Amino acid sequence: MEERCYREGSLSPFTIMDDLETKKRREEYSKGKWLLFDEMNVGMEFPQVEFEVTKELVEKYCEAMEDENVVFSDADAAKNQGFSGAIAPPTIVCIFAIPSALLSGFVPKIIPPPGNIHYRQEYEFVSVASVGDTINVKSVVIKKEIRRERKYITIESEYVNQDGEKIAVGRITPIWSK
Repeated sequence: MEERCYREGSLSPFTIMDDLETKKRREEYSKGKWLLFDEMNVGMEFPQVEFEVTKELVEKYCEAMEDENVVFSDADAAKNQGFSGAIAPPTIVCIFAIPSALLSGFVPKIIPPPGNIHYRQEYEFVSVASVGDTINVKSVVIKKEIRRERKYITIESEYVNQDGEKIAVGRITPIWSK
């Protein structure tokens, strides 16, 4: 397996989240009620989460991933490739796929319990997000099972831009701890 190293002074994927007010979320993270396995059912919908694809977000993401593709930073280069302007890397939606982000719309606040283990994640990329797009994330529990005494929850998220165009569909399966 290839080991990934980041050059000195570069951003890791986790730094992106830190720069996007994660410090504030970390402080508030432990203040919510845990969402327990027994409280979730197939068909359970999560409140919609929305984020904006800003130039800054794309720049920081590309820096962290060491992705220097000019279609992400240069509108003219993107136009020469057939896009309407600078686009976002397809995998930028992954930042908003973790359970704590998916649960962030609940009021009162609900959080995943400590000890969850990331088991599987997959995506289908349908279209591209452009800088300036607002992405709405709609998530629903599509599978709940216990195997070998481990509790698996599969959450499917659909990423749609402000025009209703589907950008991606993702599925994440954590092993739920409680």
